[in-house]
Amino acid sequence: MALIPVFLYLIALYVRPQDWAPGMVGVPTAFIILPMGLAFGIVNRLKEPEKFLIPQTWLMAIYLGIIFVTTFLNVDFVTALGELDLFGRRAVVFYMMIWILISPSRLEAAIWMVMLLSAFLAYQAFLQATYGESWGGMTPYPGYDVIRVRWYGDWDGPNVFGLLFVMALGMAIEYIFGPHNILVRLVALGLASSYMMAIFYTNSRGAVLAVACMVLFYFRSRFRSVFAIGLAVSVVAAVLLLGPSRMNEVSSNEASARERTWLWEQGLNMLKANPVWGIGRDQFARNVDLKLIAHNNFVQNFAEMGLVGFFCFVAIMWFSFKGNYMLSDVRYGVSDRMKALGRMMTSVLVGYTATTFFVVMELDLFFFMLGLCAAVHLVARREHAGVPQMLFGRNDVLLISAAMMAIIVMIWLAAVKHIL
Repeated sequence: MALIPVFLYLIALYVRPQDWAPGMVGVPTAFIILPMGLAFGIVNRLKEPEKFLIPQTWLMAIYLGIIFVTTFLNVDFVTALGELDLFGRRAVVFYMMIWILISPSRLEAAIWMVMLLSAFLAYQAFLQATYGESWGGMTPYPGYDVIRVRWYGDWDGPNVFGLLFVMALGMAIEYIFGPHNILVRLVALGLASSYMMAIFYTNSRGAVLAVACMVLFYFRSRFRSVFAIGLAVSVVAAVLLLGPSRMNEVSSNEASARERTWLWEQGLNMLKANPVWGIGRDQFARNVDLKLIAHNNFVQNFAEMGLVGFFCFVAIMWFSFKGNYMLSDVRYGVSDRMKALGRMMTSVLVGYTATTFFVVMELDLFFFMLGLCAAVHLVARREHAGVPQMLFGRNDVLLISAAMMAIIVMIWLAAVKHIL
């Protein structure tokens, strides 16, 4: 019963019937589903408040506060209130997931739902690529001499559409190589094949590069052997060689890449001019000559929210990764089932991060992923008393600061020096 709002939410997020299905167009699904899910979650939260203590819960609240402050200081009160309302509704998704997904079976039910919905979207990608039209009359993205499939709503661009399949692939890989029976492995292999087909049809270079990063990370963390690394490199080479035709155009001199790096350079200039609070949420496109968003989650974030907001953003990502990565530590005696879920979510996070180095996606999907990452760690703590509670320590501050610096330097090298 408690999973009903989670399933309904995922259908609205992925399939988006409110954007195209007859009789559903215009239905405010979020305003119907989220309050119901939040009500279910609050019941669990009130019963056992001590079971939900992780840094992300209060970091998320601080992040919302920074969104309001930076926008208020740079724009006005009304705009700041609007941004707080927008991101507040997205943050509800995070809390709903960690308060409802409180057992391994619930976690796996939500994950399989994501994988099945992603397979449905892969079928829609196939229809567009093969017949020129998918359900609801959606056609491939115009303006290209190659096929680039898309979907409705948040997935109206091939690059963000590809992100969905990168995440689903990260889940399927664990079911293929993890501690599962042959039937699960075969089903996961079939699903993974559909996701790779869909990524091919999006013709998204960012998605393909993200798959390469994710596969390398997964094989290295899963098997920890030279053979595994060699196998991963072989798989990645095959992905790059057999990938979309646009992979042949990967270069900082290519038109699309030049546009991106020019936007990133302007984002760096915004950070330099406004290092503490940035320029305010939703102000990037208003302050660049191309009138476009940054095409990079990190650039968009530090340009609009300064180093204060960027620190909080990276901190949330760090603890999402740390909470799952630590489950593989033999000292904590975590079950194979929870270790597998931890590996899965670290891989998904790596894939998401790599993809969003080329697109901006801080919408509902981002907060859903963060909620799923946090939920896996919290369930592991419920199941195994040896898993320690995460605290925000000095080492975390140093690691987060170092990660911020590394990201900014990488963007500077790509945007200004054109050497990445």
